Amino acid sequence: MRIFYKKVFKLARLAGKILLESNAEEHRVEDTTLRILQTTGLDSPSTYSNTTGLFLSLTDTELIEYSFSDIVRINQRRNNIQHIVKVNDISRAYVAGEISVDQAYNELKNIQPDNYGFLVKYINLGLIVLFVILFGGNASDMLAAFFVGAVLLGLEYWRKTTYLTDFFFNIISIAIGSLIIKWLDTAFPATIHPILILGAIIMPTYPVASATNAMRDILKGNNLAGIIKGLDAVMVIISLTIGYTISILLSQLLFPFLS
Repeated sequence: MRIFYKKVFKLARLAGKILLESNAEEHRVEDTTLRILQTTGLDSPSTYSNTTGLFLSLTDTELIEYSFSDIVRINQRRNNIQHIVKVNDISRAYVAGEISVDQAYNELKNIQPDNYGFLVKYINLGLIVLFVILFGGNASDMLAAFFVGAVLLGLEYWRKTTYLTDFFFNIISIAIGSLIIKWLDTAFPATIHPILILGAIIMPTYPVASATNAMRDILKGNNLAGIIKGLDAVMVIISLTIGYTISILLSQLLFPFLS
């Protein structure tokens, strides 16, 4: 039985790790891992998660020789709904008895890290143009937004050659993007709408998912997890604000005739 308990414990640990790295809500992580641990029949399964860690415990008040505990450190997080859906499907199939613990574990291990990360950057370039249309921009605005988006995409390639956190990269990218918009507005006066274009380039980086997950965790009673996710969203907003502020200060030096 000890081997079976250990396999279930490893299954719960892997499922929770994938969910947290995919930026799932903490209550979802805890509910999924707890349901997996409960299939052992031991009477004291316990799970706790926050944004950067997963804590699991599997014990029994009578069978004291069976005791498992572990802490999983989460170093990186990224929105990945596909992985969340896959983990949900696999865990539900296991809990329902449709697949064995070995099958469930192997299926989780076969969830490959996606290679769509950089493709998303190209999609964001298209989103910038679409947001311009949504905001009522004209053809000149669309062309300017595409140019600025292409520059920001080039910065993503540059980022791969250096080490920058998301916070500092957001500051640099928004500052450069805003300066380019101001330069275009200076070079082609009364042709584009700079505020509209600025709003369009900010929208793809706005932390909507983090803010939504934060509210869901708080409404579920996971206040600490919700606060942490909320702080993540606030830090992104602060980085965007700092980037734009820097661009204003630089524009006053480079383009003093701008209002």
